[in-house]
This record gives sequence, structure tokens and C-alpha cells, in this order.
Amino acid sequence: MHPNKSLLLKKMNELILEYADDVVPVNRNIIVNFFKERNIPCRKDYIDFLARFGGNYSYFLQTGDFDCTFKEISEIYIEEPAEEMPSNDYALISNHTFADFYFIEYTTGHIYRPSIDIEGNYIFKYYSYKDIDSFLWCQLYYTYYKNFTTEIIHHLTDEELNKFFIDYHDYLLVGFPDSTAGSYFKDNRIYGHSSNTNIIREYILSDEFLRKLYK
Repeated sequence: MHPNKSLLLKKMNELILEYADDVVPVNRNIIVNFFKERNIPCRKDYIDFLARFGGNYSYFLQTGDFDCTFKEISEIYIEEPAEEMPSNDYALISNHTFADFYFIEYTTGHIYRPSIDIEGNYIFKYYSYKDIDSFLWCQLYYTYYKNFTTEIIHHLTDEELNKFFIDYHDYLLVGFPDSTAGSYFKDNRIYGHSSNTNIIREYILSDEFLRKLYK
């Protein structure tokens, strides 16, 4: 097991980004000035993310329909009435084809796809991604995993699946609070589970990827 899950995610993200050849940055000062003019709190990791990836609708974000370009985000802030956006406890991080907007919470860094109550107010109940690194990993990994893994599919019984959750609980790499979906890392292999299935997908990482991971 890698000694630190957060460092593991960061390292994996950097390694997988080697397969992404369409990333375009944005001048950081342009982003910071835009948010300061609108009195929107600027989390460092949020600004770092937009500055690094916000210049192009990259393929790895297209696969999940997340438009995180600074152009898209700034246009939404300009066009949407301020009273119809959430409080400045949250900042817009993506437009989404099927789920509308995603927001990042200033204090925690959690990324939410909020619901809307009958009065049209945003409700932030469960986060969709724990942080930007988890969000990035999910988009990058499931776009490029075929380049550096071998996949094995396991069909489990209910009993076997429950035992998997118990045995692998401490190895959860990326999880979601309102479902059993998640990815686990144990013995240099990744195990993925989607909600409402009895399927565990085992991904054997290539020797080259592991060598770079522990370099």
C-alpha cells in the first residue's frame, strides 16, 4: 500500500496526465482578478486547477461531460443572475451536459452537484467528489486506464460483495458518501465498484506504471 493516499492520488494523476496531450493553461492572474472582481473566494487548489486545465475542453473531461474551461465558467458568472447562484461559500467549477453545474465548497474543497428545492435554492447534501484530486483522478483514470492496466471482471454474490467491502474498507482510494461506488488500491492493484452491481473490476497496473509510481 502506498504510504499516503493523498500523495498516491497526486502521483497517479501526474502519471496519467502524460497521456493527455490537449491540456491548455490559462493565465493565473486573469482568473484571480475575475473572481476578486466578483467577490468569490479563491481557493488555491481551485485556482491552480483552472489555471492548469481551463484553457481547453480536454478529452479526459469531455468523457465525463465536465466543461471546466475558464471561458465557460466566466460566461456563466457573467450571464447568470447573482441571486440565482449559491452563496460565496461555493464557487462554480464545471458545467455539465446532464447535471447542470458543479460547485466547489470553499472551506472543505468538496465538489458538489447540488439539488434544487421548490423555491429554486441550491441544496448541498452529499458531495460528488471529496476534492479536486479525487475529481481529477476519476476523469483521468477512467479515460486512459486501458493504456496502463489489464482489466479482470469479477461477478460476486451478495455475500462475497459484502465481504469485499469489509476486507477492503481500509484500502478505499476514492469513494462517494451516498453510494457504495468507489475505487480501492491494494497490493498494487485497483479495484472498482459501481453502485447497484455485484461486479468488481480488478485492474492490474503495468510494471512501468508501478515503477514510476514508486520512483
